[in-house]
Amino acid sequence: MKLGIRIVIVVVGLVVAFTLSVTLFGSWWRFPHMPTAEEWSALFGASALGALFFAWHQIRQVDRSNRELINTNELMRRANVETIRPRVQVSLDTTRTVNKVRGGKVEGNIFVSLKNIGASPAHDLRLTVSPAFDSLEKFFKSGKKDLAMKALNEVFDGSVRFSTLRPGATYIWFLGRAPEIFEDENPFRRWRVEARFASTASSDEHVDISELDVDVEKRLELPVDPLVRIGRDIEIVGDRLKDLGGRPSPTLTLADEAFDALRQPRTRLRIPRPRFRRSRRRAG
Repeated sequence: MKLGIRIVIVVVGLVVAFTLSVTLFGSWWRFPHMPTAEEWSALFGASALGALFFAWHQIRQVDRSNRELINTNELMRRANVETIRPRVQVSLDTTRTVNKVRGGKVEGNIFVSLKNIGASPAHDLRLTVSPAFDSLEKFFKSGKKDLAMKALNEVFDGSVRFSTLRPGATYIWFLGRAPEIFEDENPFRRWRVEARFASTASSDEHVDISELDVDVEKRLELPVDPLVRIGRDIEIVGDRLKDLGGRPSPTLTLADEAFDALRQPRTRLRIPRPRFRRSRRRAG
């Protein structure tokens, strides 16, 4: 930009100087078979216009390059911020209850989960939800559902409830039980959560949106941890062994002769040795 301004100043200065020289010393320009002073002035004026156009074009090129460089730097800055900034995620987490009996009914609990999956802490976290969280009465003890939902919605009322949410930190709130929560009689199925927070990665406020859908969670598979499954199988074997250990020893009924024989003292049995006789051959 500064280079273009300098070019314009130099060109304008040359035009002004040449015009003044023609006006003041017009007789000096009258050489035989040469253009007159006015013709020279017109030629230099046209050259000056060409130089001005070239300078304007250069200025535009430099300005465009500067703008592209600024945009590139801004994109790089945003990419770096997105890499290191905190990310607040609100979701529905389902935990499966592993029964001792294989092939039994799939059961579990569903929680509202809040976690920071980013690389830096989130500060002054404010959460809002629409509509408010609600659940079925049968998932809670008598009279406890309203208190639990009130405590949950207070966290998502838009005020600062977490001054700092460190990376990897997770908070959960009980919402219901599976598979009952997936049934059609449950009218509470979808929520939209907005998280606003600050960070050291940028001076701008960050906004993360989370969509919670019970029907989506219904289609997710919940595989059983192999170690947990093995532990349940070991518990079954232990229970069976306990049942066998508590039973009385089996009773064997013997006949009178066998019972008397077992009560007699042990006697050594003598087995007679066989006798061998050597046969004689007859002479020819």
